[in-house]
Amino acid sequence: MKATAEKSGLNRLKDLFEKFCGLLLLLAVAVSMLEIFMRLFLGLSYDFVIDFTVWLTMWSLLLIAGPILPEGGHVSIDFLREKLAGRPRMVLELFLSLCVLIYGFFFAWGGILFVAQLFKRGSVFPRYIPIPMWLVELCVPVSMALFSLFALSGLIMVFRRRW
Repeated sequence: MKATAEKSGLNRLKDLFEKFCGLLLLLAVAVSMLEIFMRLFLGLSYDFVIDFTVWLTMWSLLLIAGPILPEGGHVSIDFLREKLAGRPRMVLELFLSLCVLIYGFFFAWGGILFVAQLFKRGSVFPRYIPIPMWLVELCVPVSMALFSLFALSGLIMVFRRRW
């Protein structure tokens, strides 16, 4: 494959999400520093600002969970995987890929049910400005759906690989 070859759609999505998550983290740091400045020099502090930086950080960390999956960016113990070859390695890779896909699917589904319940109840974080809980918690089903998409891609790659 040439270095100049066009990136696949999933790779472009991965790059886009890495940049977006980096921007979210940068925004979280900037808001946090602004809050510190306001508290120290202006004597102003709002309770939702500290929460906002935490929420931005969690959104960025959860959103990046899927895109780093193909490159092995998660904790992995590979000693057994490295010792196997051929059909046994394929069976292990298939099992691991299915486990990751099932994990992502159930977290996404549970997140959808949870967010729907929060939305239906009209739950809010009681802050200076009431913030809907569903809006903050939406990061779980969105990120886990993305995670599941990358896990499905990994499962497809297991079937495509020559063992």
